[in-house]
Amino acid sequence: MSIDLFVFDIAGTTVRDDGVVHHAFEATLRSADMTADESWIRARMGWNKVQVFAEALRNHGRSEGLAADLAARFSNEIRRSMDESPPVSLEGAVEAMRAVRDRGGRVAFNTGYSTALAEEIIGRLGWNADAVIGSDLVAHGRPAPDLILLAMNRVGTVDAGRVGVAGDTPSDLMAGAAAGCRWVVGVGHGTHSLAELSRHPHTHLLANLRGLSEVLDG
Repeated sequence: MSIDLFVFDIAGTTVRDDGVVHHAFEATLRSADMTADESWIRARMGWNKVQVFAEALRNHGRSEGLAADLAARFSNEIRRSMDESPPVSLEGAVEAMRAVRDRGGRVAFNTGYSTALAEEIIGRLGWNADAVIGSDLVAHGRPAPDLILLAMNRVGTVDAGRVGVAGDTPSDLMAGAAAGCRWVVGVGHGTHSLAELSRHPHTHLLANLRGLSEVLDG
């Protein structure tokens, strides 16, 4: 089956995380005199960051008005980490992008990060993208399909049956399924194991993205 577009998540899917995102959440929460346990943070990986911090504020009995500011602080924490340790491509990511393009498809990235931060990460890695969609561009972040649908719109693709998505979190997979994507691929080298991802909608589960070429040809 031919492919028009493949939408990749960033942190934990195509870019090594090494706990950077989790640390950024914790540091940002501390800056506002808040805390959250590890399971709460982990369950919200891949979400729109403004929504995450709005929920944290509600949980602490505080106004959500600070959420956008906290999301900006979160982005700055990620940038600080990148300055100290530049972003690194995960195993198979570059090969997976090449496999998509070799089959005539286009490559997009979607993320719970802001678009500006996502574009900065992609730029630091020297990757080319046909679309970069951050959570600030849509009304509803993951697990809603909005990020994927906007990526499709940006490249002029209307048939989700010719679109794939890959991610390392349940919300990535749920968004792909909600969008009706032909390929919904979970990868197990990010925040969640393959066993955990198997409990959520998917068409394929891969240890890393090296296997994407075979998935596309299957």
